[in-house]
Amino acid sequence: MSGQSVPGPQSPVPAAAAAALYGAVTIALTWPLTAGLTRHIAGDFGDPLFTSWVIAWDATHLGRGWWSANIFAPHPLALAYSEHFLPQALQALPIYAATGNPILCYNLLFLSTFVLSALGMFLFARELTGHDEAALIAGLAFAFTPYRIASIPHLQVLSAAWMPFVLYGVRRYVRTRRLRPLVGAAAAWIVQNLSCGYYLLFFSPIVVCYTAWELWRTGRWRDRRAMLHVGLAAIAVAAATVPFLLPYIELRRLGFSARSPAETRRFSADVYAYLTADPNLRLWGPIAQPWPHAEGVLFPGLTIVALAVCGALWAKPRLDWRPSTALAALAWAALVVALLLDYSIRLPGIKITSLSRVLAVGAVAGAALFAASRRARTSAVTWLQTPAAFFTLTTLFAIAMSLGPEVHAKGRVVSGANVYTLFYSYVPGFDGLRVPARYATIATLALAALVALGIAAIDARLRLRASLIAGALIVVEAIAVPIPIDQNSTSYSRANLAPLPPALALGAAAPAVYKYVAQLPASATILELPLGEPAFDIRYMFYSTGHWRRLVNGYSGGAPEAYGFLTEALNDALARPDRAWDALSSSGATHLIVHEGFFQEDFGRRLSAWAGSRGAREVAAFGEDRVFSLGLSP
Repeated sequence: MSGQSVPGPQSPVPAAAAAALYGAVTIALTWPLTAGLTRHIAGDFGDPLFTSWVIAWDATHLGRGWWSANIFAPHPLALAYSEHFLPQALQALPIYAATGNPILCYNLLFLSTFVLSALGMFLFARELTGHDEAALIAGLAFAFTPYRIASIPHLQVLSAAWMPFVLYGVRRYVRTRRLRPLVGAAAAWIVQNLSCGYYLLFFSPIVVCYTAWELWRTGRWRDRRAMLHVGLAAIAVAAATVPFLLPYIELRRLGFSARSPAETRRFSADVYAYLTADPNLRLWGPIAQPWPHAEGVLFPGLTIVALAVCGALWAKPRLDWRPSTALAALAWAALVVALLLDYSIRLPGIKITSLSRVLAVGAVAGAALFAASRRARTSAVTWLQTPAAFFTLTTLFAIAMSLGPEVHAKGRVVSGANVYTLFYSYVPGFDGLRVPARYATIATLALAALVALGIAAIDARLRLRASLIAGALIVVEAIAVPIPIDQNSTSYSRANLAPLPPALALGAAAPAVYKYVAQLPASATILELPLGEPAFDIRYMFYSTGHWRRLVNGYSGGAPEAYGFLTEALNDALARPDRAWDALSSSGATHLIVHEGFFQEDFGRRLSAWAGSRGAREVAAFGEDRVFSLGLSP
C-alpha cells in the first residue's frame, strides 16, 4: 500500500520570511505588550508571575537541589507541585543571564509561543500539501485561534509549538527515508513533553498514532530498518522524559493525592464551551457567550472551522458511499450533535433522548454496513489513508476527551460516561491532571492541519485570493487588542486583607525589605504574613528572585498537606494565639515578616504585637513591613 506523494511548493516561501510575517502578526495581536516588555506582564499577577519565578529559579539553580525550590520550606521537591518549565527556561537563559529580569524573559517566551507555533505548523502543512498558501494560513490557524487568546495567562498551555515540528519530522522521515528528520522529530517530542505535563500525556498518543498511520499508509511498516529507526527514536524519547517524571511519582508516594473525579469534572469542557469565546475578543467576545465557565472558552474561530470542514470533506480521495448511505450517516451525525447540545428528539411515536444509545446504534449500523458491503469497506480503507481522515478523527477524539469523565451541556449531564473515563482510570498520570479541557489544544492542532487541506483543495486560480481572505478573517477573529496586561484581582478568599498594589516594584524600586532579606545568612528561612492567600504568596515568590532565601510560603498546582494546616493556624492567630505560635515555631522559619499594610485597619499591627509578645525580636522595619527574628537556628 503506497501513499500518494505530495509535490513540493513551486515557489517556496523561506521559513525565515514566514517567521517574520508571524512575528509581525504576533506583535500586532498582543499589543501593547511589546511597548513594555521589561516592566509589564501579559495577563495577570497570578500564574504569569508564578511562571516568571519558576523560570528565574531554573535559570539560576540547575544542578543538584533544582527540584527542591525555595518555596514550601522545609518540604522537598517543591518544584514538582507544578510544571518545571525547563525548556522554556533554557530558551530564556541567555536573556536572564544578561538582564536578571524575569518579566522580560517571561514576555519574550510568551511572544515566542505564537511565532514558533505558527512556524511549526507552516512547515508541517507545507509538507502535507505542497502549497505555500495552505501552509501560511494553517500557521495562522494554529497560532492565532481564539482559544489561544483565551489562554494568555497560561504559558504551559501556550507552549504547544513543538507539536507540529514533531509531525513534520515524522512525515519528512517517512517520505525521504533520511534519519535527520526523525532525529528532529524525537528532539521536538522531548522538548514538547518537558514543556507541558498535560501535553506529555495528551499529545504522545497522537504522535504514536500518527507515526503508525504514516508507516501503514505508505507500506513502510514492512521495512525492518524503518521500524528499527522508529523504535529507537521512541526509546530515546522515553529515556529523556522518564527522569523528569520521577520527582512527580515521589511526591505521589509522599502523599500528594490524585485529582478527584469531582475536581476533574469541574475543569472539563462543557459542550457549549466550543461556542463560547473569550470576552476580550473584539469580534466574538460580546456575541459568543452561551456558557462562560472556568476553562470553558474554547471557541476555535468560525473561519478556522469552516476551512477545516472543507478540508475534511473536499480533500481527495473522498468516501465513495451511495447517496442513501451518506444521507443516513449525515442524519445520524446531526442527531448526535443535537443530543450533545441537550436537544431531545420528540416526534409522534418517536422519542430520542439518550446519546449513548444513538452512538451504540450508529456503531452497530456501521459494523453491519462494512460487513455487508465490500464497496463500503474499500472506500473506508482508502479514505483512512488520507490526512483528512487522520486529522478529522483526531479532532473528534480531542473534543471528546476535552469533555472529561462526563458530558455536560450548559451544566446538565448529557452522558454519564465518556472515553476520558478510561484514560483517567487506566492510563498512569491522567488521574493527576486537573483540566481535561486543555485537550482543546490537540483539537486546534488537528483543525489547523485540516485548514491546510481545505486551502489546498481550492482551485489553483482562486487559491491565492481565498488564502488572503481567509488569513485576514482569522486575524480579525483573534483581535483582543489591547490584550490584558498587569491585571490585579483583589477578590480574596479570606477577610481582613487590603488590596495588593496594582503594579510590581522592579529593580531598584523593589521593596526595601527584600534587600534586607538578601543580606541574611543563606540558611535563613522566611515566613511572610499574610500567608496562604495565593495572590500574596505569588508576590513573595516573585520578589524572592532577588534574594533566593527559603520561603515557608508558596503557591503551585498543589501544596504539602502541612501547608494547609499552617495556613489555617496562622489565619486564626489573634483568636487562637497559642495554636498559631506553636504552628509558627514548628514551621522551620527563622524570620517572620509581617506586611502590616497588607491587612485592613489595625489587623497587621496586632499581628506584630502578637509575635512580639511571644518572644519574636524585631530586627528591622521598612515602612509597614516589619521583620522579626524568631530566635530559631537555621
